[in-house]
Amino acid sequence: MKIRPIKAIIADDDSVTRHLLRTLLRQHDVEVVGEACNGKEALQKCAAEIPDILFLDINMQEMDGFETLQHARHAIPGLAVVMISSDSTVGNVQKAHAHGADGFIVKPFSAARVMEAVTRCCQ
Repeated sequence: MKIRPIKAIIADDDSVTRHLLRTLLRQHDVEVVGEACNGKEALQKCAAEIPDILFLDINMQEMDGFETLQHARHAIPGLAVVMISSDSTVGNVQKAHAHGADGFIVKPFSAARVMEAVTRCCQ
């Protein structure tokens, strides 16, 4: 019996961060099915691909991570959302969890922290 791979979408306005995260996830057999540079694009990709997990930056143009998180929670029940940000104030971490984030990873991130979040979210 073949187990379906975990599908992920990465939403971050920084192309280097998207590249690093994509490379890391693929090395650990997570299928990256989409990338977005803002919240609106992330929601469109999520609707089209129905991922298991969304990696979401807080500070993006057009729609920030918090607003995107709220929309994603309503649109795709069961979607795991991990916020990734260098703006890791206590207030942002608390706000992310209050809005329903499943995890929060601080940039620059380590492979161990990212994969720990994937494991926790997809169990």
